[in-house]
Amino acid sequence: MAILDEYLEHCRILAENGSSLSGISLLINQFDLISTSDVYHYTDINGFISIMEKKELWASHIAFMNDRSEYLHGKELFGQELKRKLAFVSGREEEFLRQVERSLEEELSDGFFTAGGRDVFSLSFSHAPDSLEMWRGYGKDSGIAIGFDHRQCASFPGMCLIRREMYEKLLAEYGGNEQQVRPKYEQGFIPWTVLYDNEKKVKLADATIELGLACFRNLCRTGRKKGLAAGSQFLLDMIFYLIPFFKHRGFAGEEECRIVEHLAEGRGDKASNIQFHERGGIVLPYIRYKMTDKYCRPLVQMPIREIVVGPGVRQNKVMESVKYFLEKNNMGYLAGKVRASDIPYIGI
Repeated sequence: MAILDEYLEHCRILAENGSSLSGISLLINQFDLISTSDVYHYTDINGFISIMEKKELWASHIAFMNDRSEYLHGKELFGQELKRKLAFVSGREEEFLRQVERSLEEELSDGFFTAGGRDVFSLSFSHAPDSLEMWRGYGKDSGIAIGFDHRQCASFPGMCLIRREMYEKLLAEYGGNEQQVRPKYEQGFIPWTVLYDNEKKVKLADATIELGLACFRNLCRTGRKKGLAAGSQFLLDMIFYLIPFFKHRGFAGEEECRIVEHLAEGRGDKASNIQFHERGGIVLPYIRYKMTDKYCRPLVQMPIREIVVGPGVRQNKVMESVKYFLEKNNMGYLAGKVRASDIPYIGI
């Protein structure tokens, strides 16, 4: 048996014993969810300056973004699939799925991920390097698309993300010496591909619920009560973790991929760690990630393939200013990677 097959069989066994992390690993492989290509983060000029100066990316609260409706889309799809499954089960399995259905409505799970639908933050990227659909949001002002190089991010020393407040705590523990900080809470720079195709979404929802049922049946061997409690937590963890990656096919032109985090007070994710800023006339909550290498040390160079300046009435001037900014901030190695969008400005 190949190494990958051995790993997946190990994951299957762990999943049937209630490890939602192993269940997610199985589904990642089965549905090819992890992005393995370059990804682009679209932002405005102020956002670009902040990202480059602070080596920081912000994930916004999904409930206060346009994407909240997309979160509900995923929740409704899983709800429909649970109802469909209920028509084919009875007894203990019916009781199990109905409990999961009720908890899904309440948007809360207390399992491994402590996932839910209440405090979900999304850091969004696109596979499209030059998308008219993405540029439309910037009107007459040129947006910026920062293209992260997948190969550089994935290799060593590569790049990872760590919550800013956690990094600052570690930095204090090591006397402010950035070169001595050791990783403790970091996560890889691993965006997941958003699903738009209805057939694939239904298949993923079905596979998730089937995995939950398999876990429930296995755990029930040691007692119905344990099977019901642990099995429902296992399935809900996976459902809530997957919901943000289901979007309506009408948004397929965005070619989105994203990194998602579910905050939970029980894990020490206190409200004070959530930041706020104004966007579109509302108070938008966000969390900050510091970009470091995989040893949790400052990046020597940003793993960026290109910086695309979007269409706009002053595109050439924006390009000149971006290059000047990079050169004056010790990032001159990126100046030659700045290019103009191939899309002509047509009053978007």
